[in-house]
Amino acid sequence: MRFLLILPVALALGGCAAPTLYQWGGYDQALYASYKDPTKTEALQLKLETHIAAMETSKQKVAPGLYAELGTLYLQAGSPEKAVGLYSKERNAWPESSGLMTAMIQNIERRQQSKKEAQK
Repeated sequence: MRFLLILPVALALGGCAAPTLYQWGGYDQALYASYKDPTKTEALQLKLETHIAAMETSKQKVAPGLYAELGTLYLQAGSPEKAVGLYSKERNAWPESSGLMTAMIQNIERRQQSKKEAQK
């Protein structure tokens, strides 16, 4: 009788220990730290670069949004070409992000074109 009462509780608690679907590499803590202290943005960028490289090397899928986050950090740092490359990777890895990533890429390309025309 006691076994019948313990078994459902054990099964319910065992379901809470399910493995995560993606490896985030401490992204959430690093992002929070960079929001709290903007001088830690460079540390976030390095952490994302390292984590993404490790995931790609081990042929694992990079978690959704990580390519885009790193691309945005590059864009803010003044490297739009790297941002476009990472936005393209995000779009290819996660088709549901296609609309947003395409719009981001087009905005960067328009901005680059405007700068070229203004320099003429």
